[in-house]
Amino acid sequence: MIKVGIIGCGTIGWELAKACEKRFSGEVTLEAISDLDPAHARRLQKTLKRKPKILTMDQLAKQCDLVIEAASKHASYEVAKKALSLGKDVMIMSVGGILGKEKEIFDLARTHRCCLYLPSGGVVGIDGLKAANIGKIHRVLLTTRKPPQGFEDSPYVLKHGISLKNLKQEKVLFEGNALQAVRGFPKNINVSATLSLVGLGAKKTKVRIIASPHMLVNVHEVYVQGDFGSFYTRTENFPSEENPKTSRLAILSAVATLERILRNVKIGT
Repeated sequence: MIKVGIIGCGTIGWELAKACEKRFSGEVTLEAISDLDPAHARRLQKTLKRKPKILTMDQLAKQCDLVIEAASKHASYEVAKKALSLGKDVMIMSVGGILGKEKEIFDLARTHRCCLYLPSGGVVGIDGLKAANIGKIHRVLLTTRKPPQGFEDSPYVLKHGISLKNLKQEKVLFEGNALQAVRGFPKNINVSATLSLVGLGAKKTKVRIIASPHMLVNVHEVYVQGDFGSFYTRTENFPSEENPKTSRLAILSAVATLERILRNVKIGT
């Protein structure tokens, strides 16, 4: 039985905890949970039959075999660094938090002979991009469209005084690279970090972010061009009922990654 610890008791943390208890009950033990707000951890603990311990991040990393970060961009780097330094396997959901520091994190995983797992989140096409990168990639472009209210508290929008009220037509909020996008829209564009790490890197991965007043779903379009040819994907994500800023596919991706870790048969690149 693999001892799993979950850091972050929000929407994704809850879903992963439930999956550990039900879907993977014969393979894992949810050993511990952690959250900056202990009340969040206690609420989750109460919903589970087998009560996991509520620990600090350091305590959890020491006691668990697999550490899952489902907290925030601000926590993911420290979680990855701590757990990998202890030789523990880690799954990181907030991939944007390690962008720019990935060499250090990847080296830690290599040095301590443990695994770092980065789910694909709310975007499709990661397998194709991984395969294409064995050859030569020329261009990666991510275009993201979301309803205006999804961007209202984004640092980039606040800094530039962009008004999102009463939009009648689509408005391009940002065009630049993935590193800039993650800094300006940390809660909206985490998928650009994953695409960057798989493909051309954060400075060469292009991103367009569009507020679309008539859009009811979150849309990610990925275009990749390379020596292999090209491909285009479009993902229309329904938001989670519990947290509209989290797409349902991102939650399912987290559970699917845990399943992939546990299975002997692995399909896809």
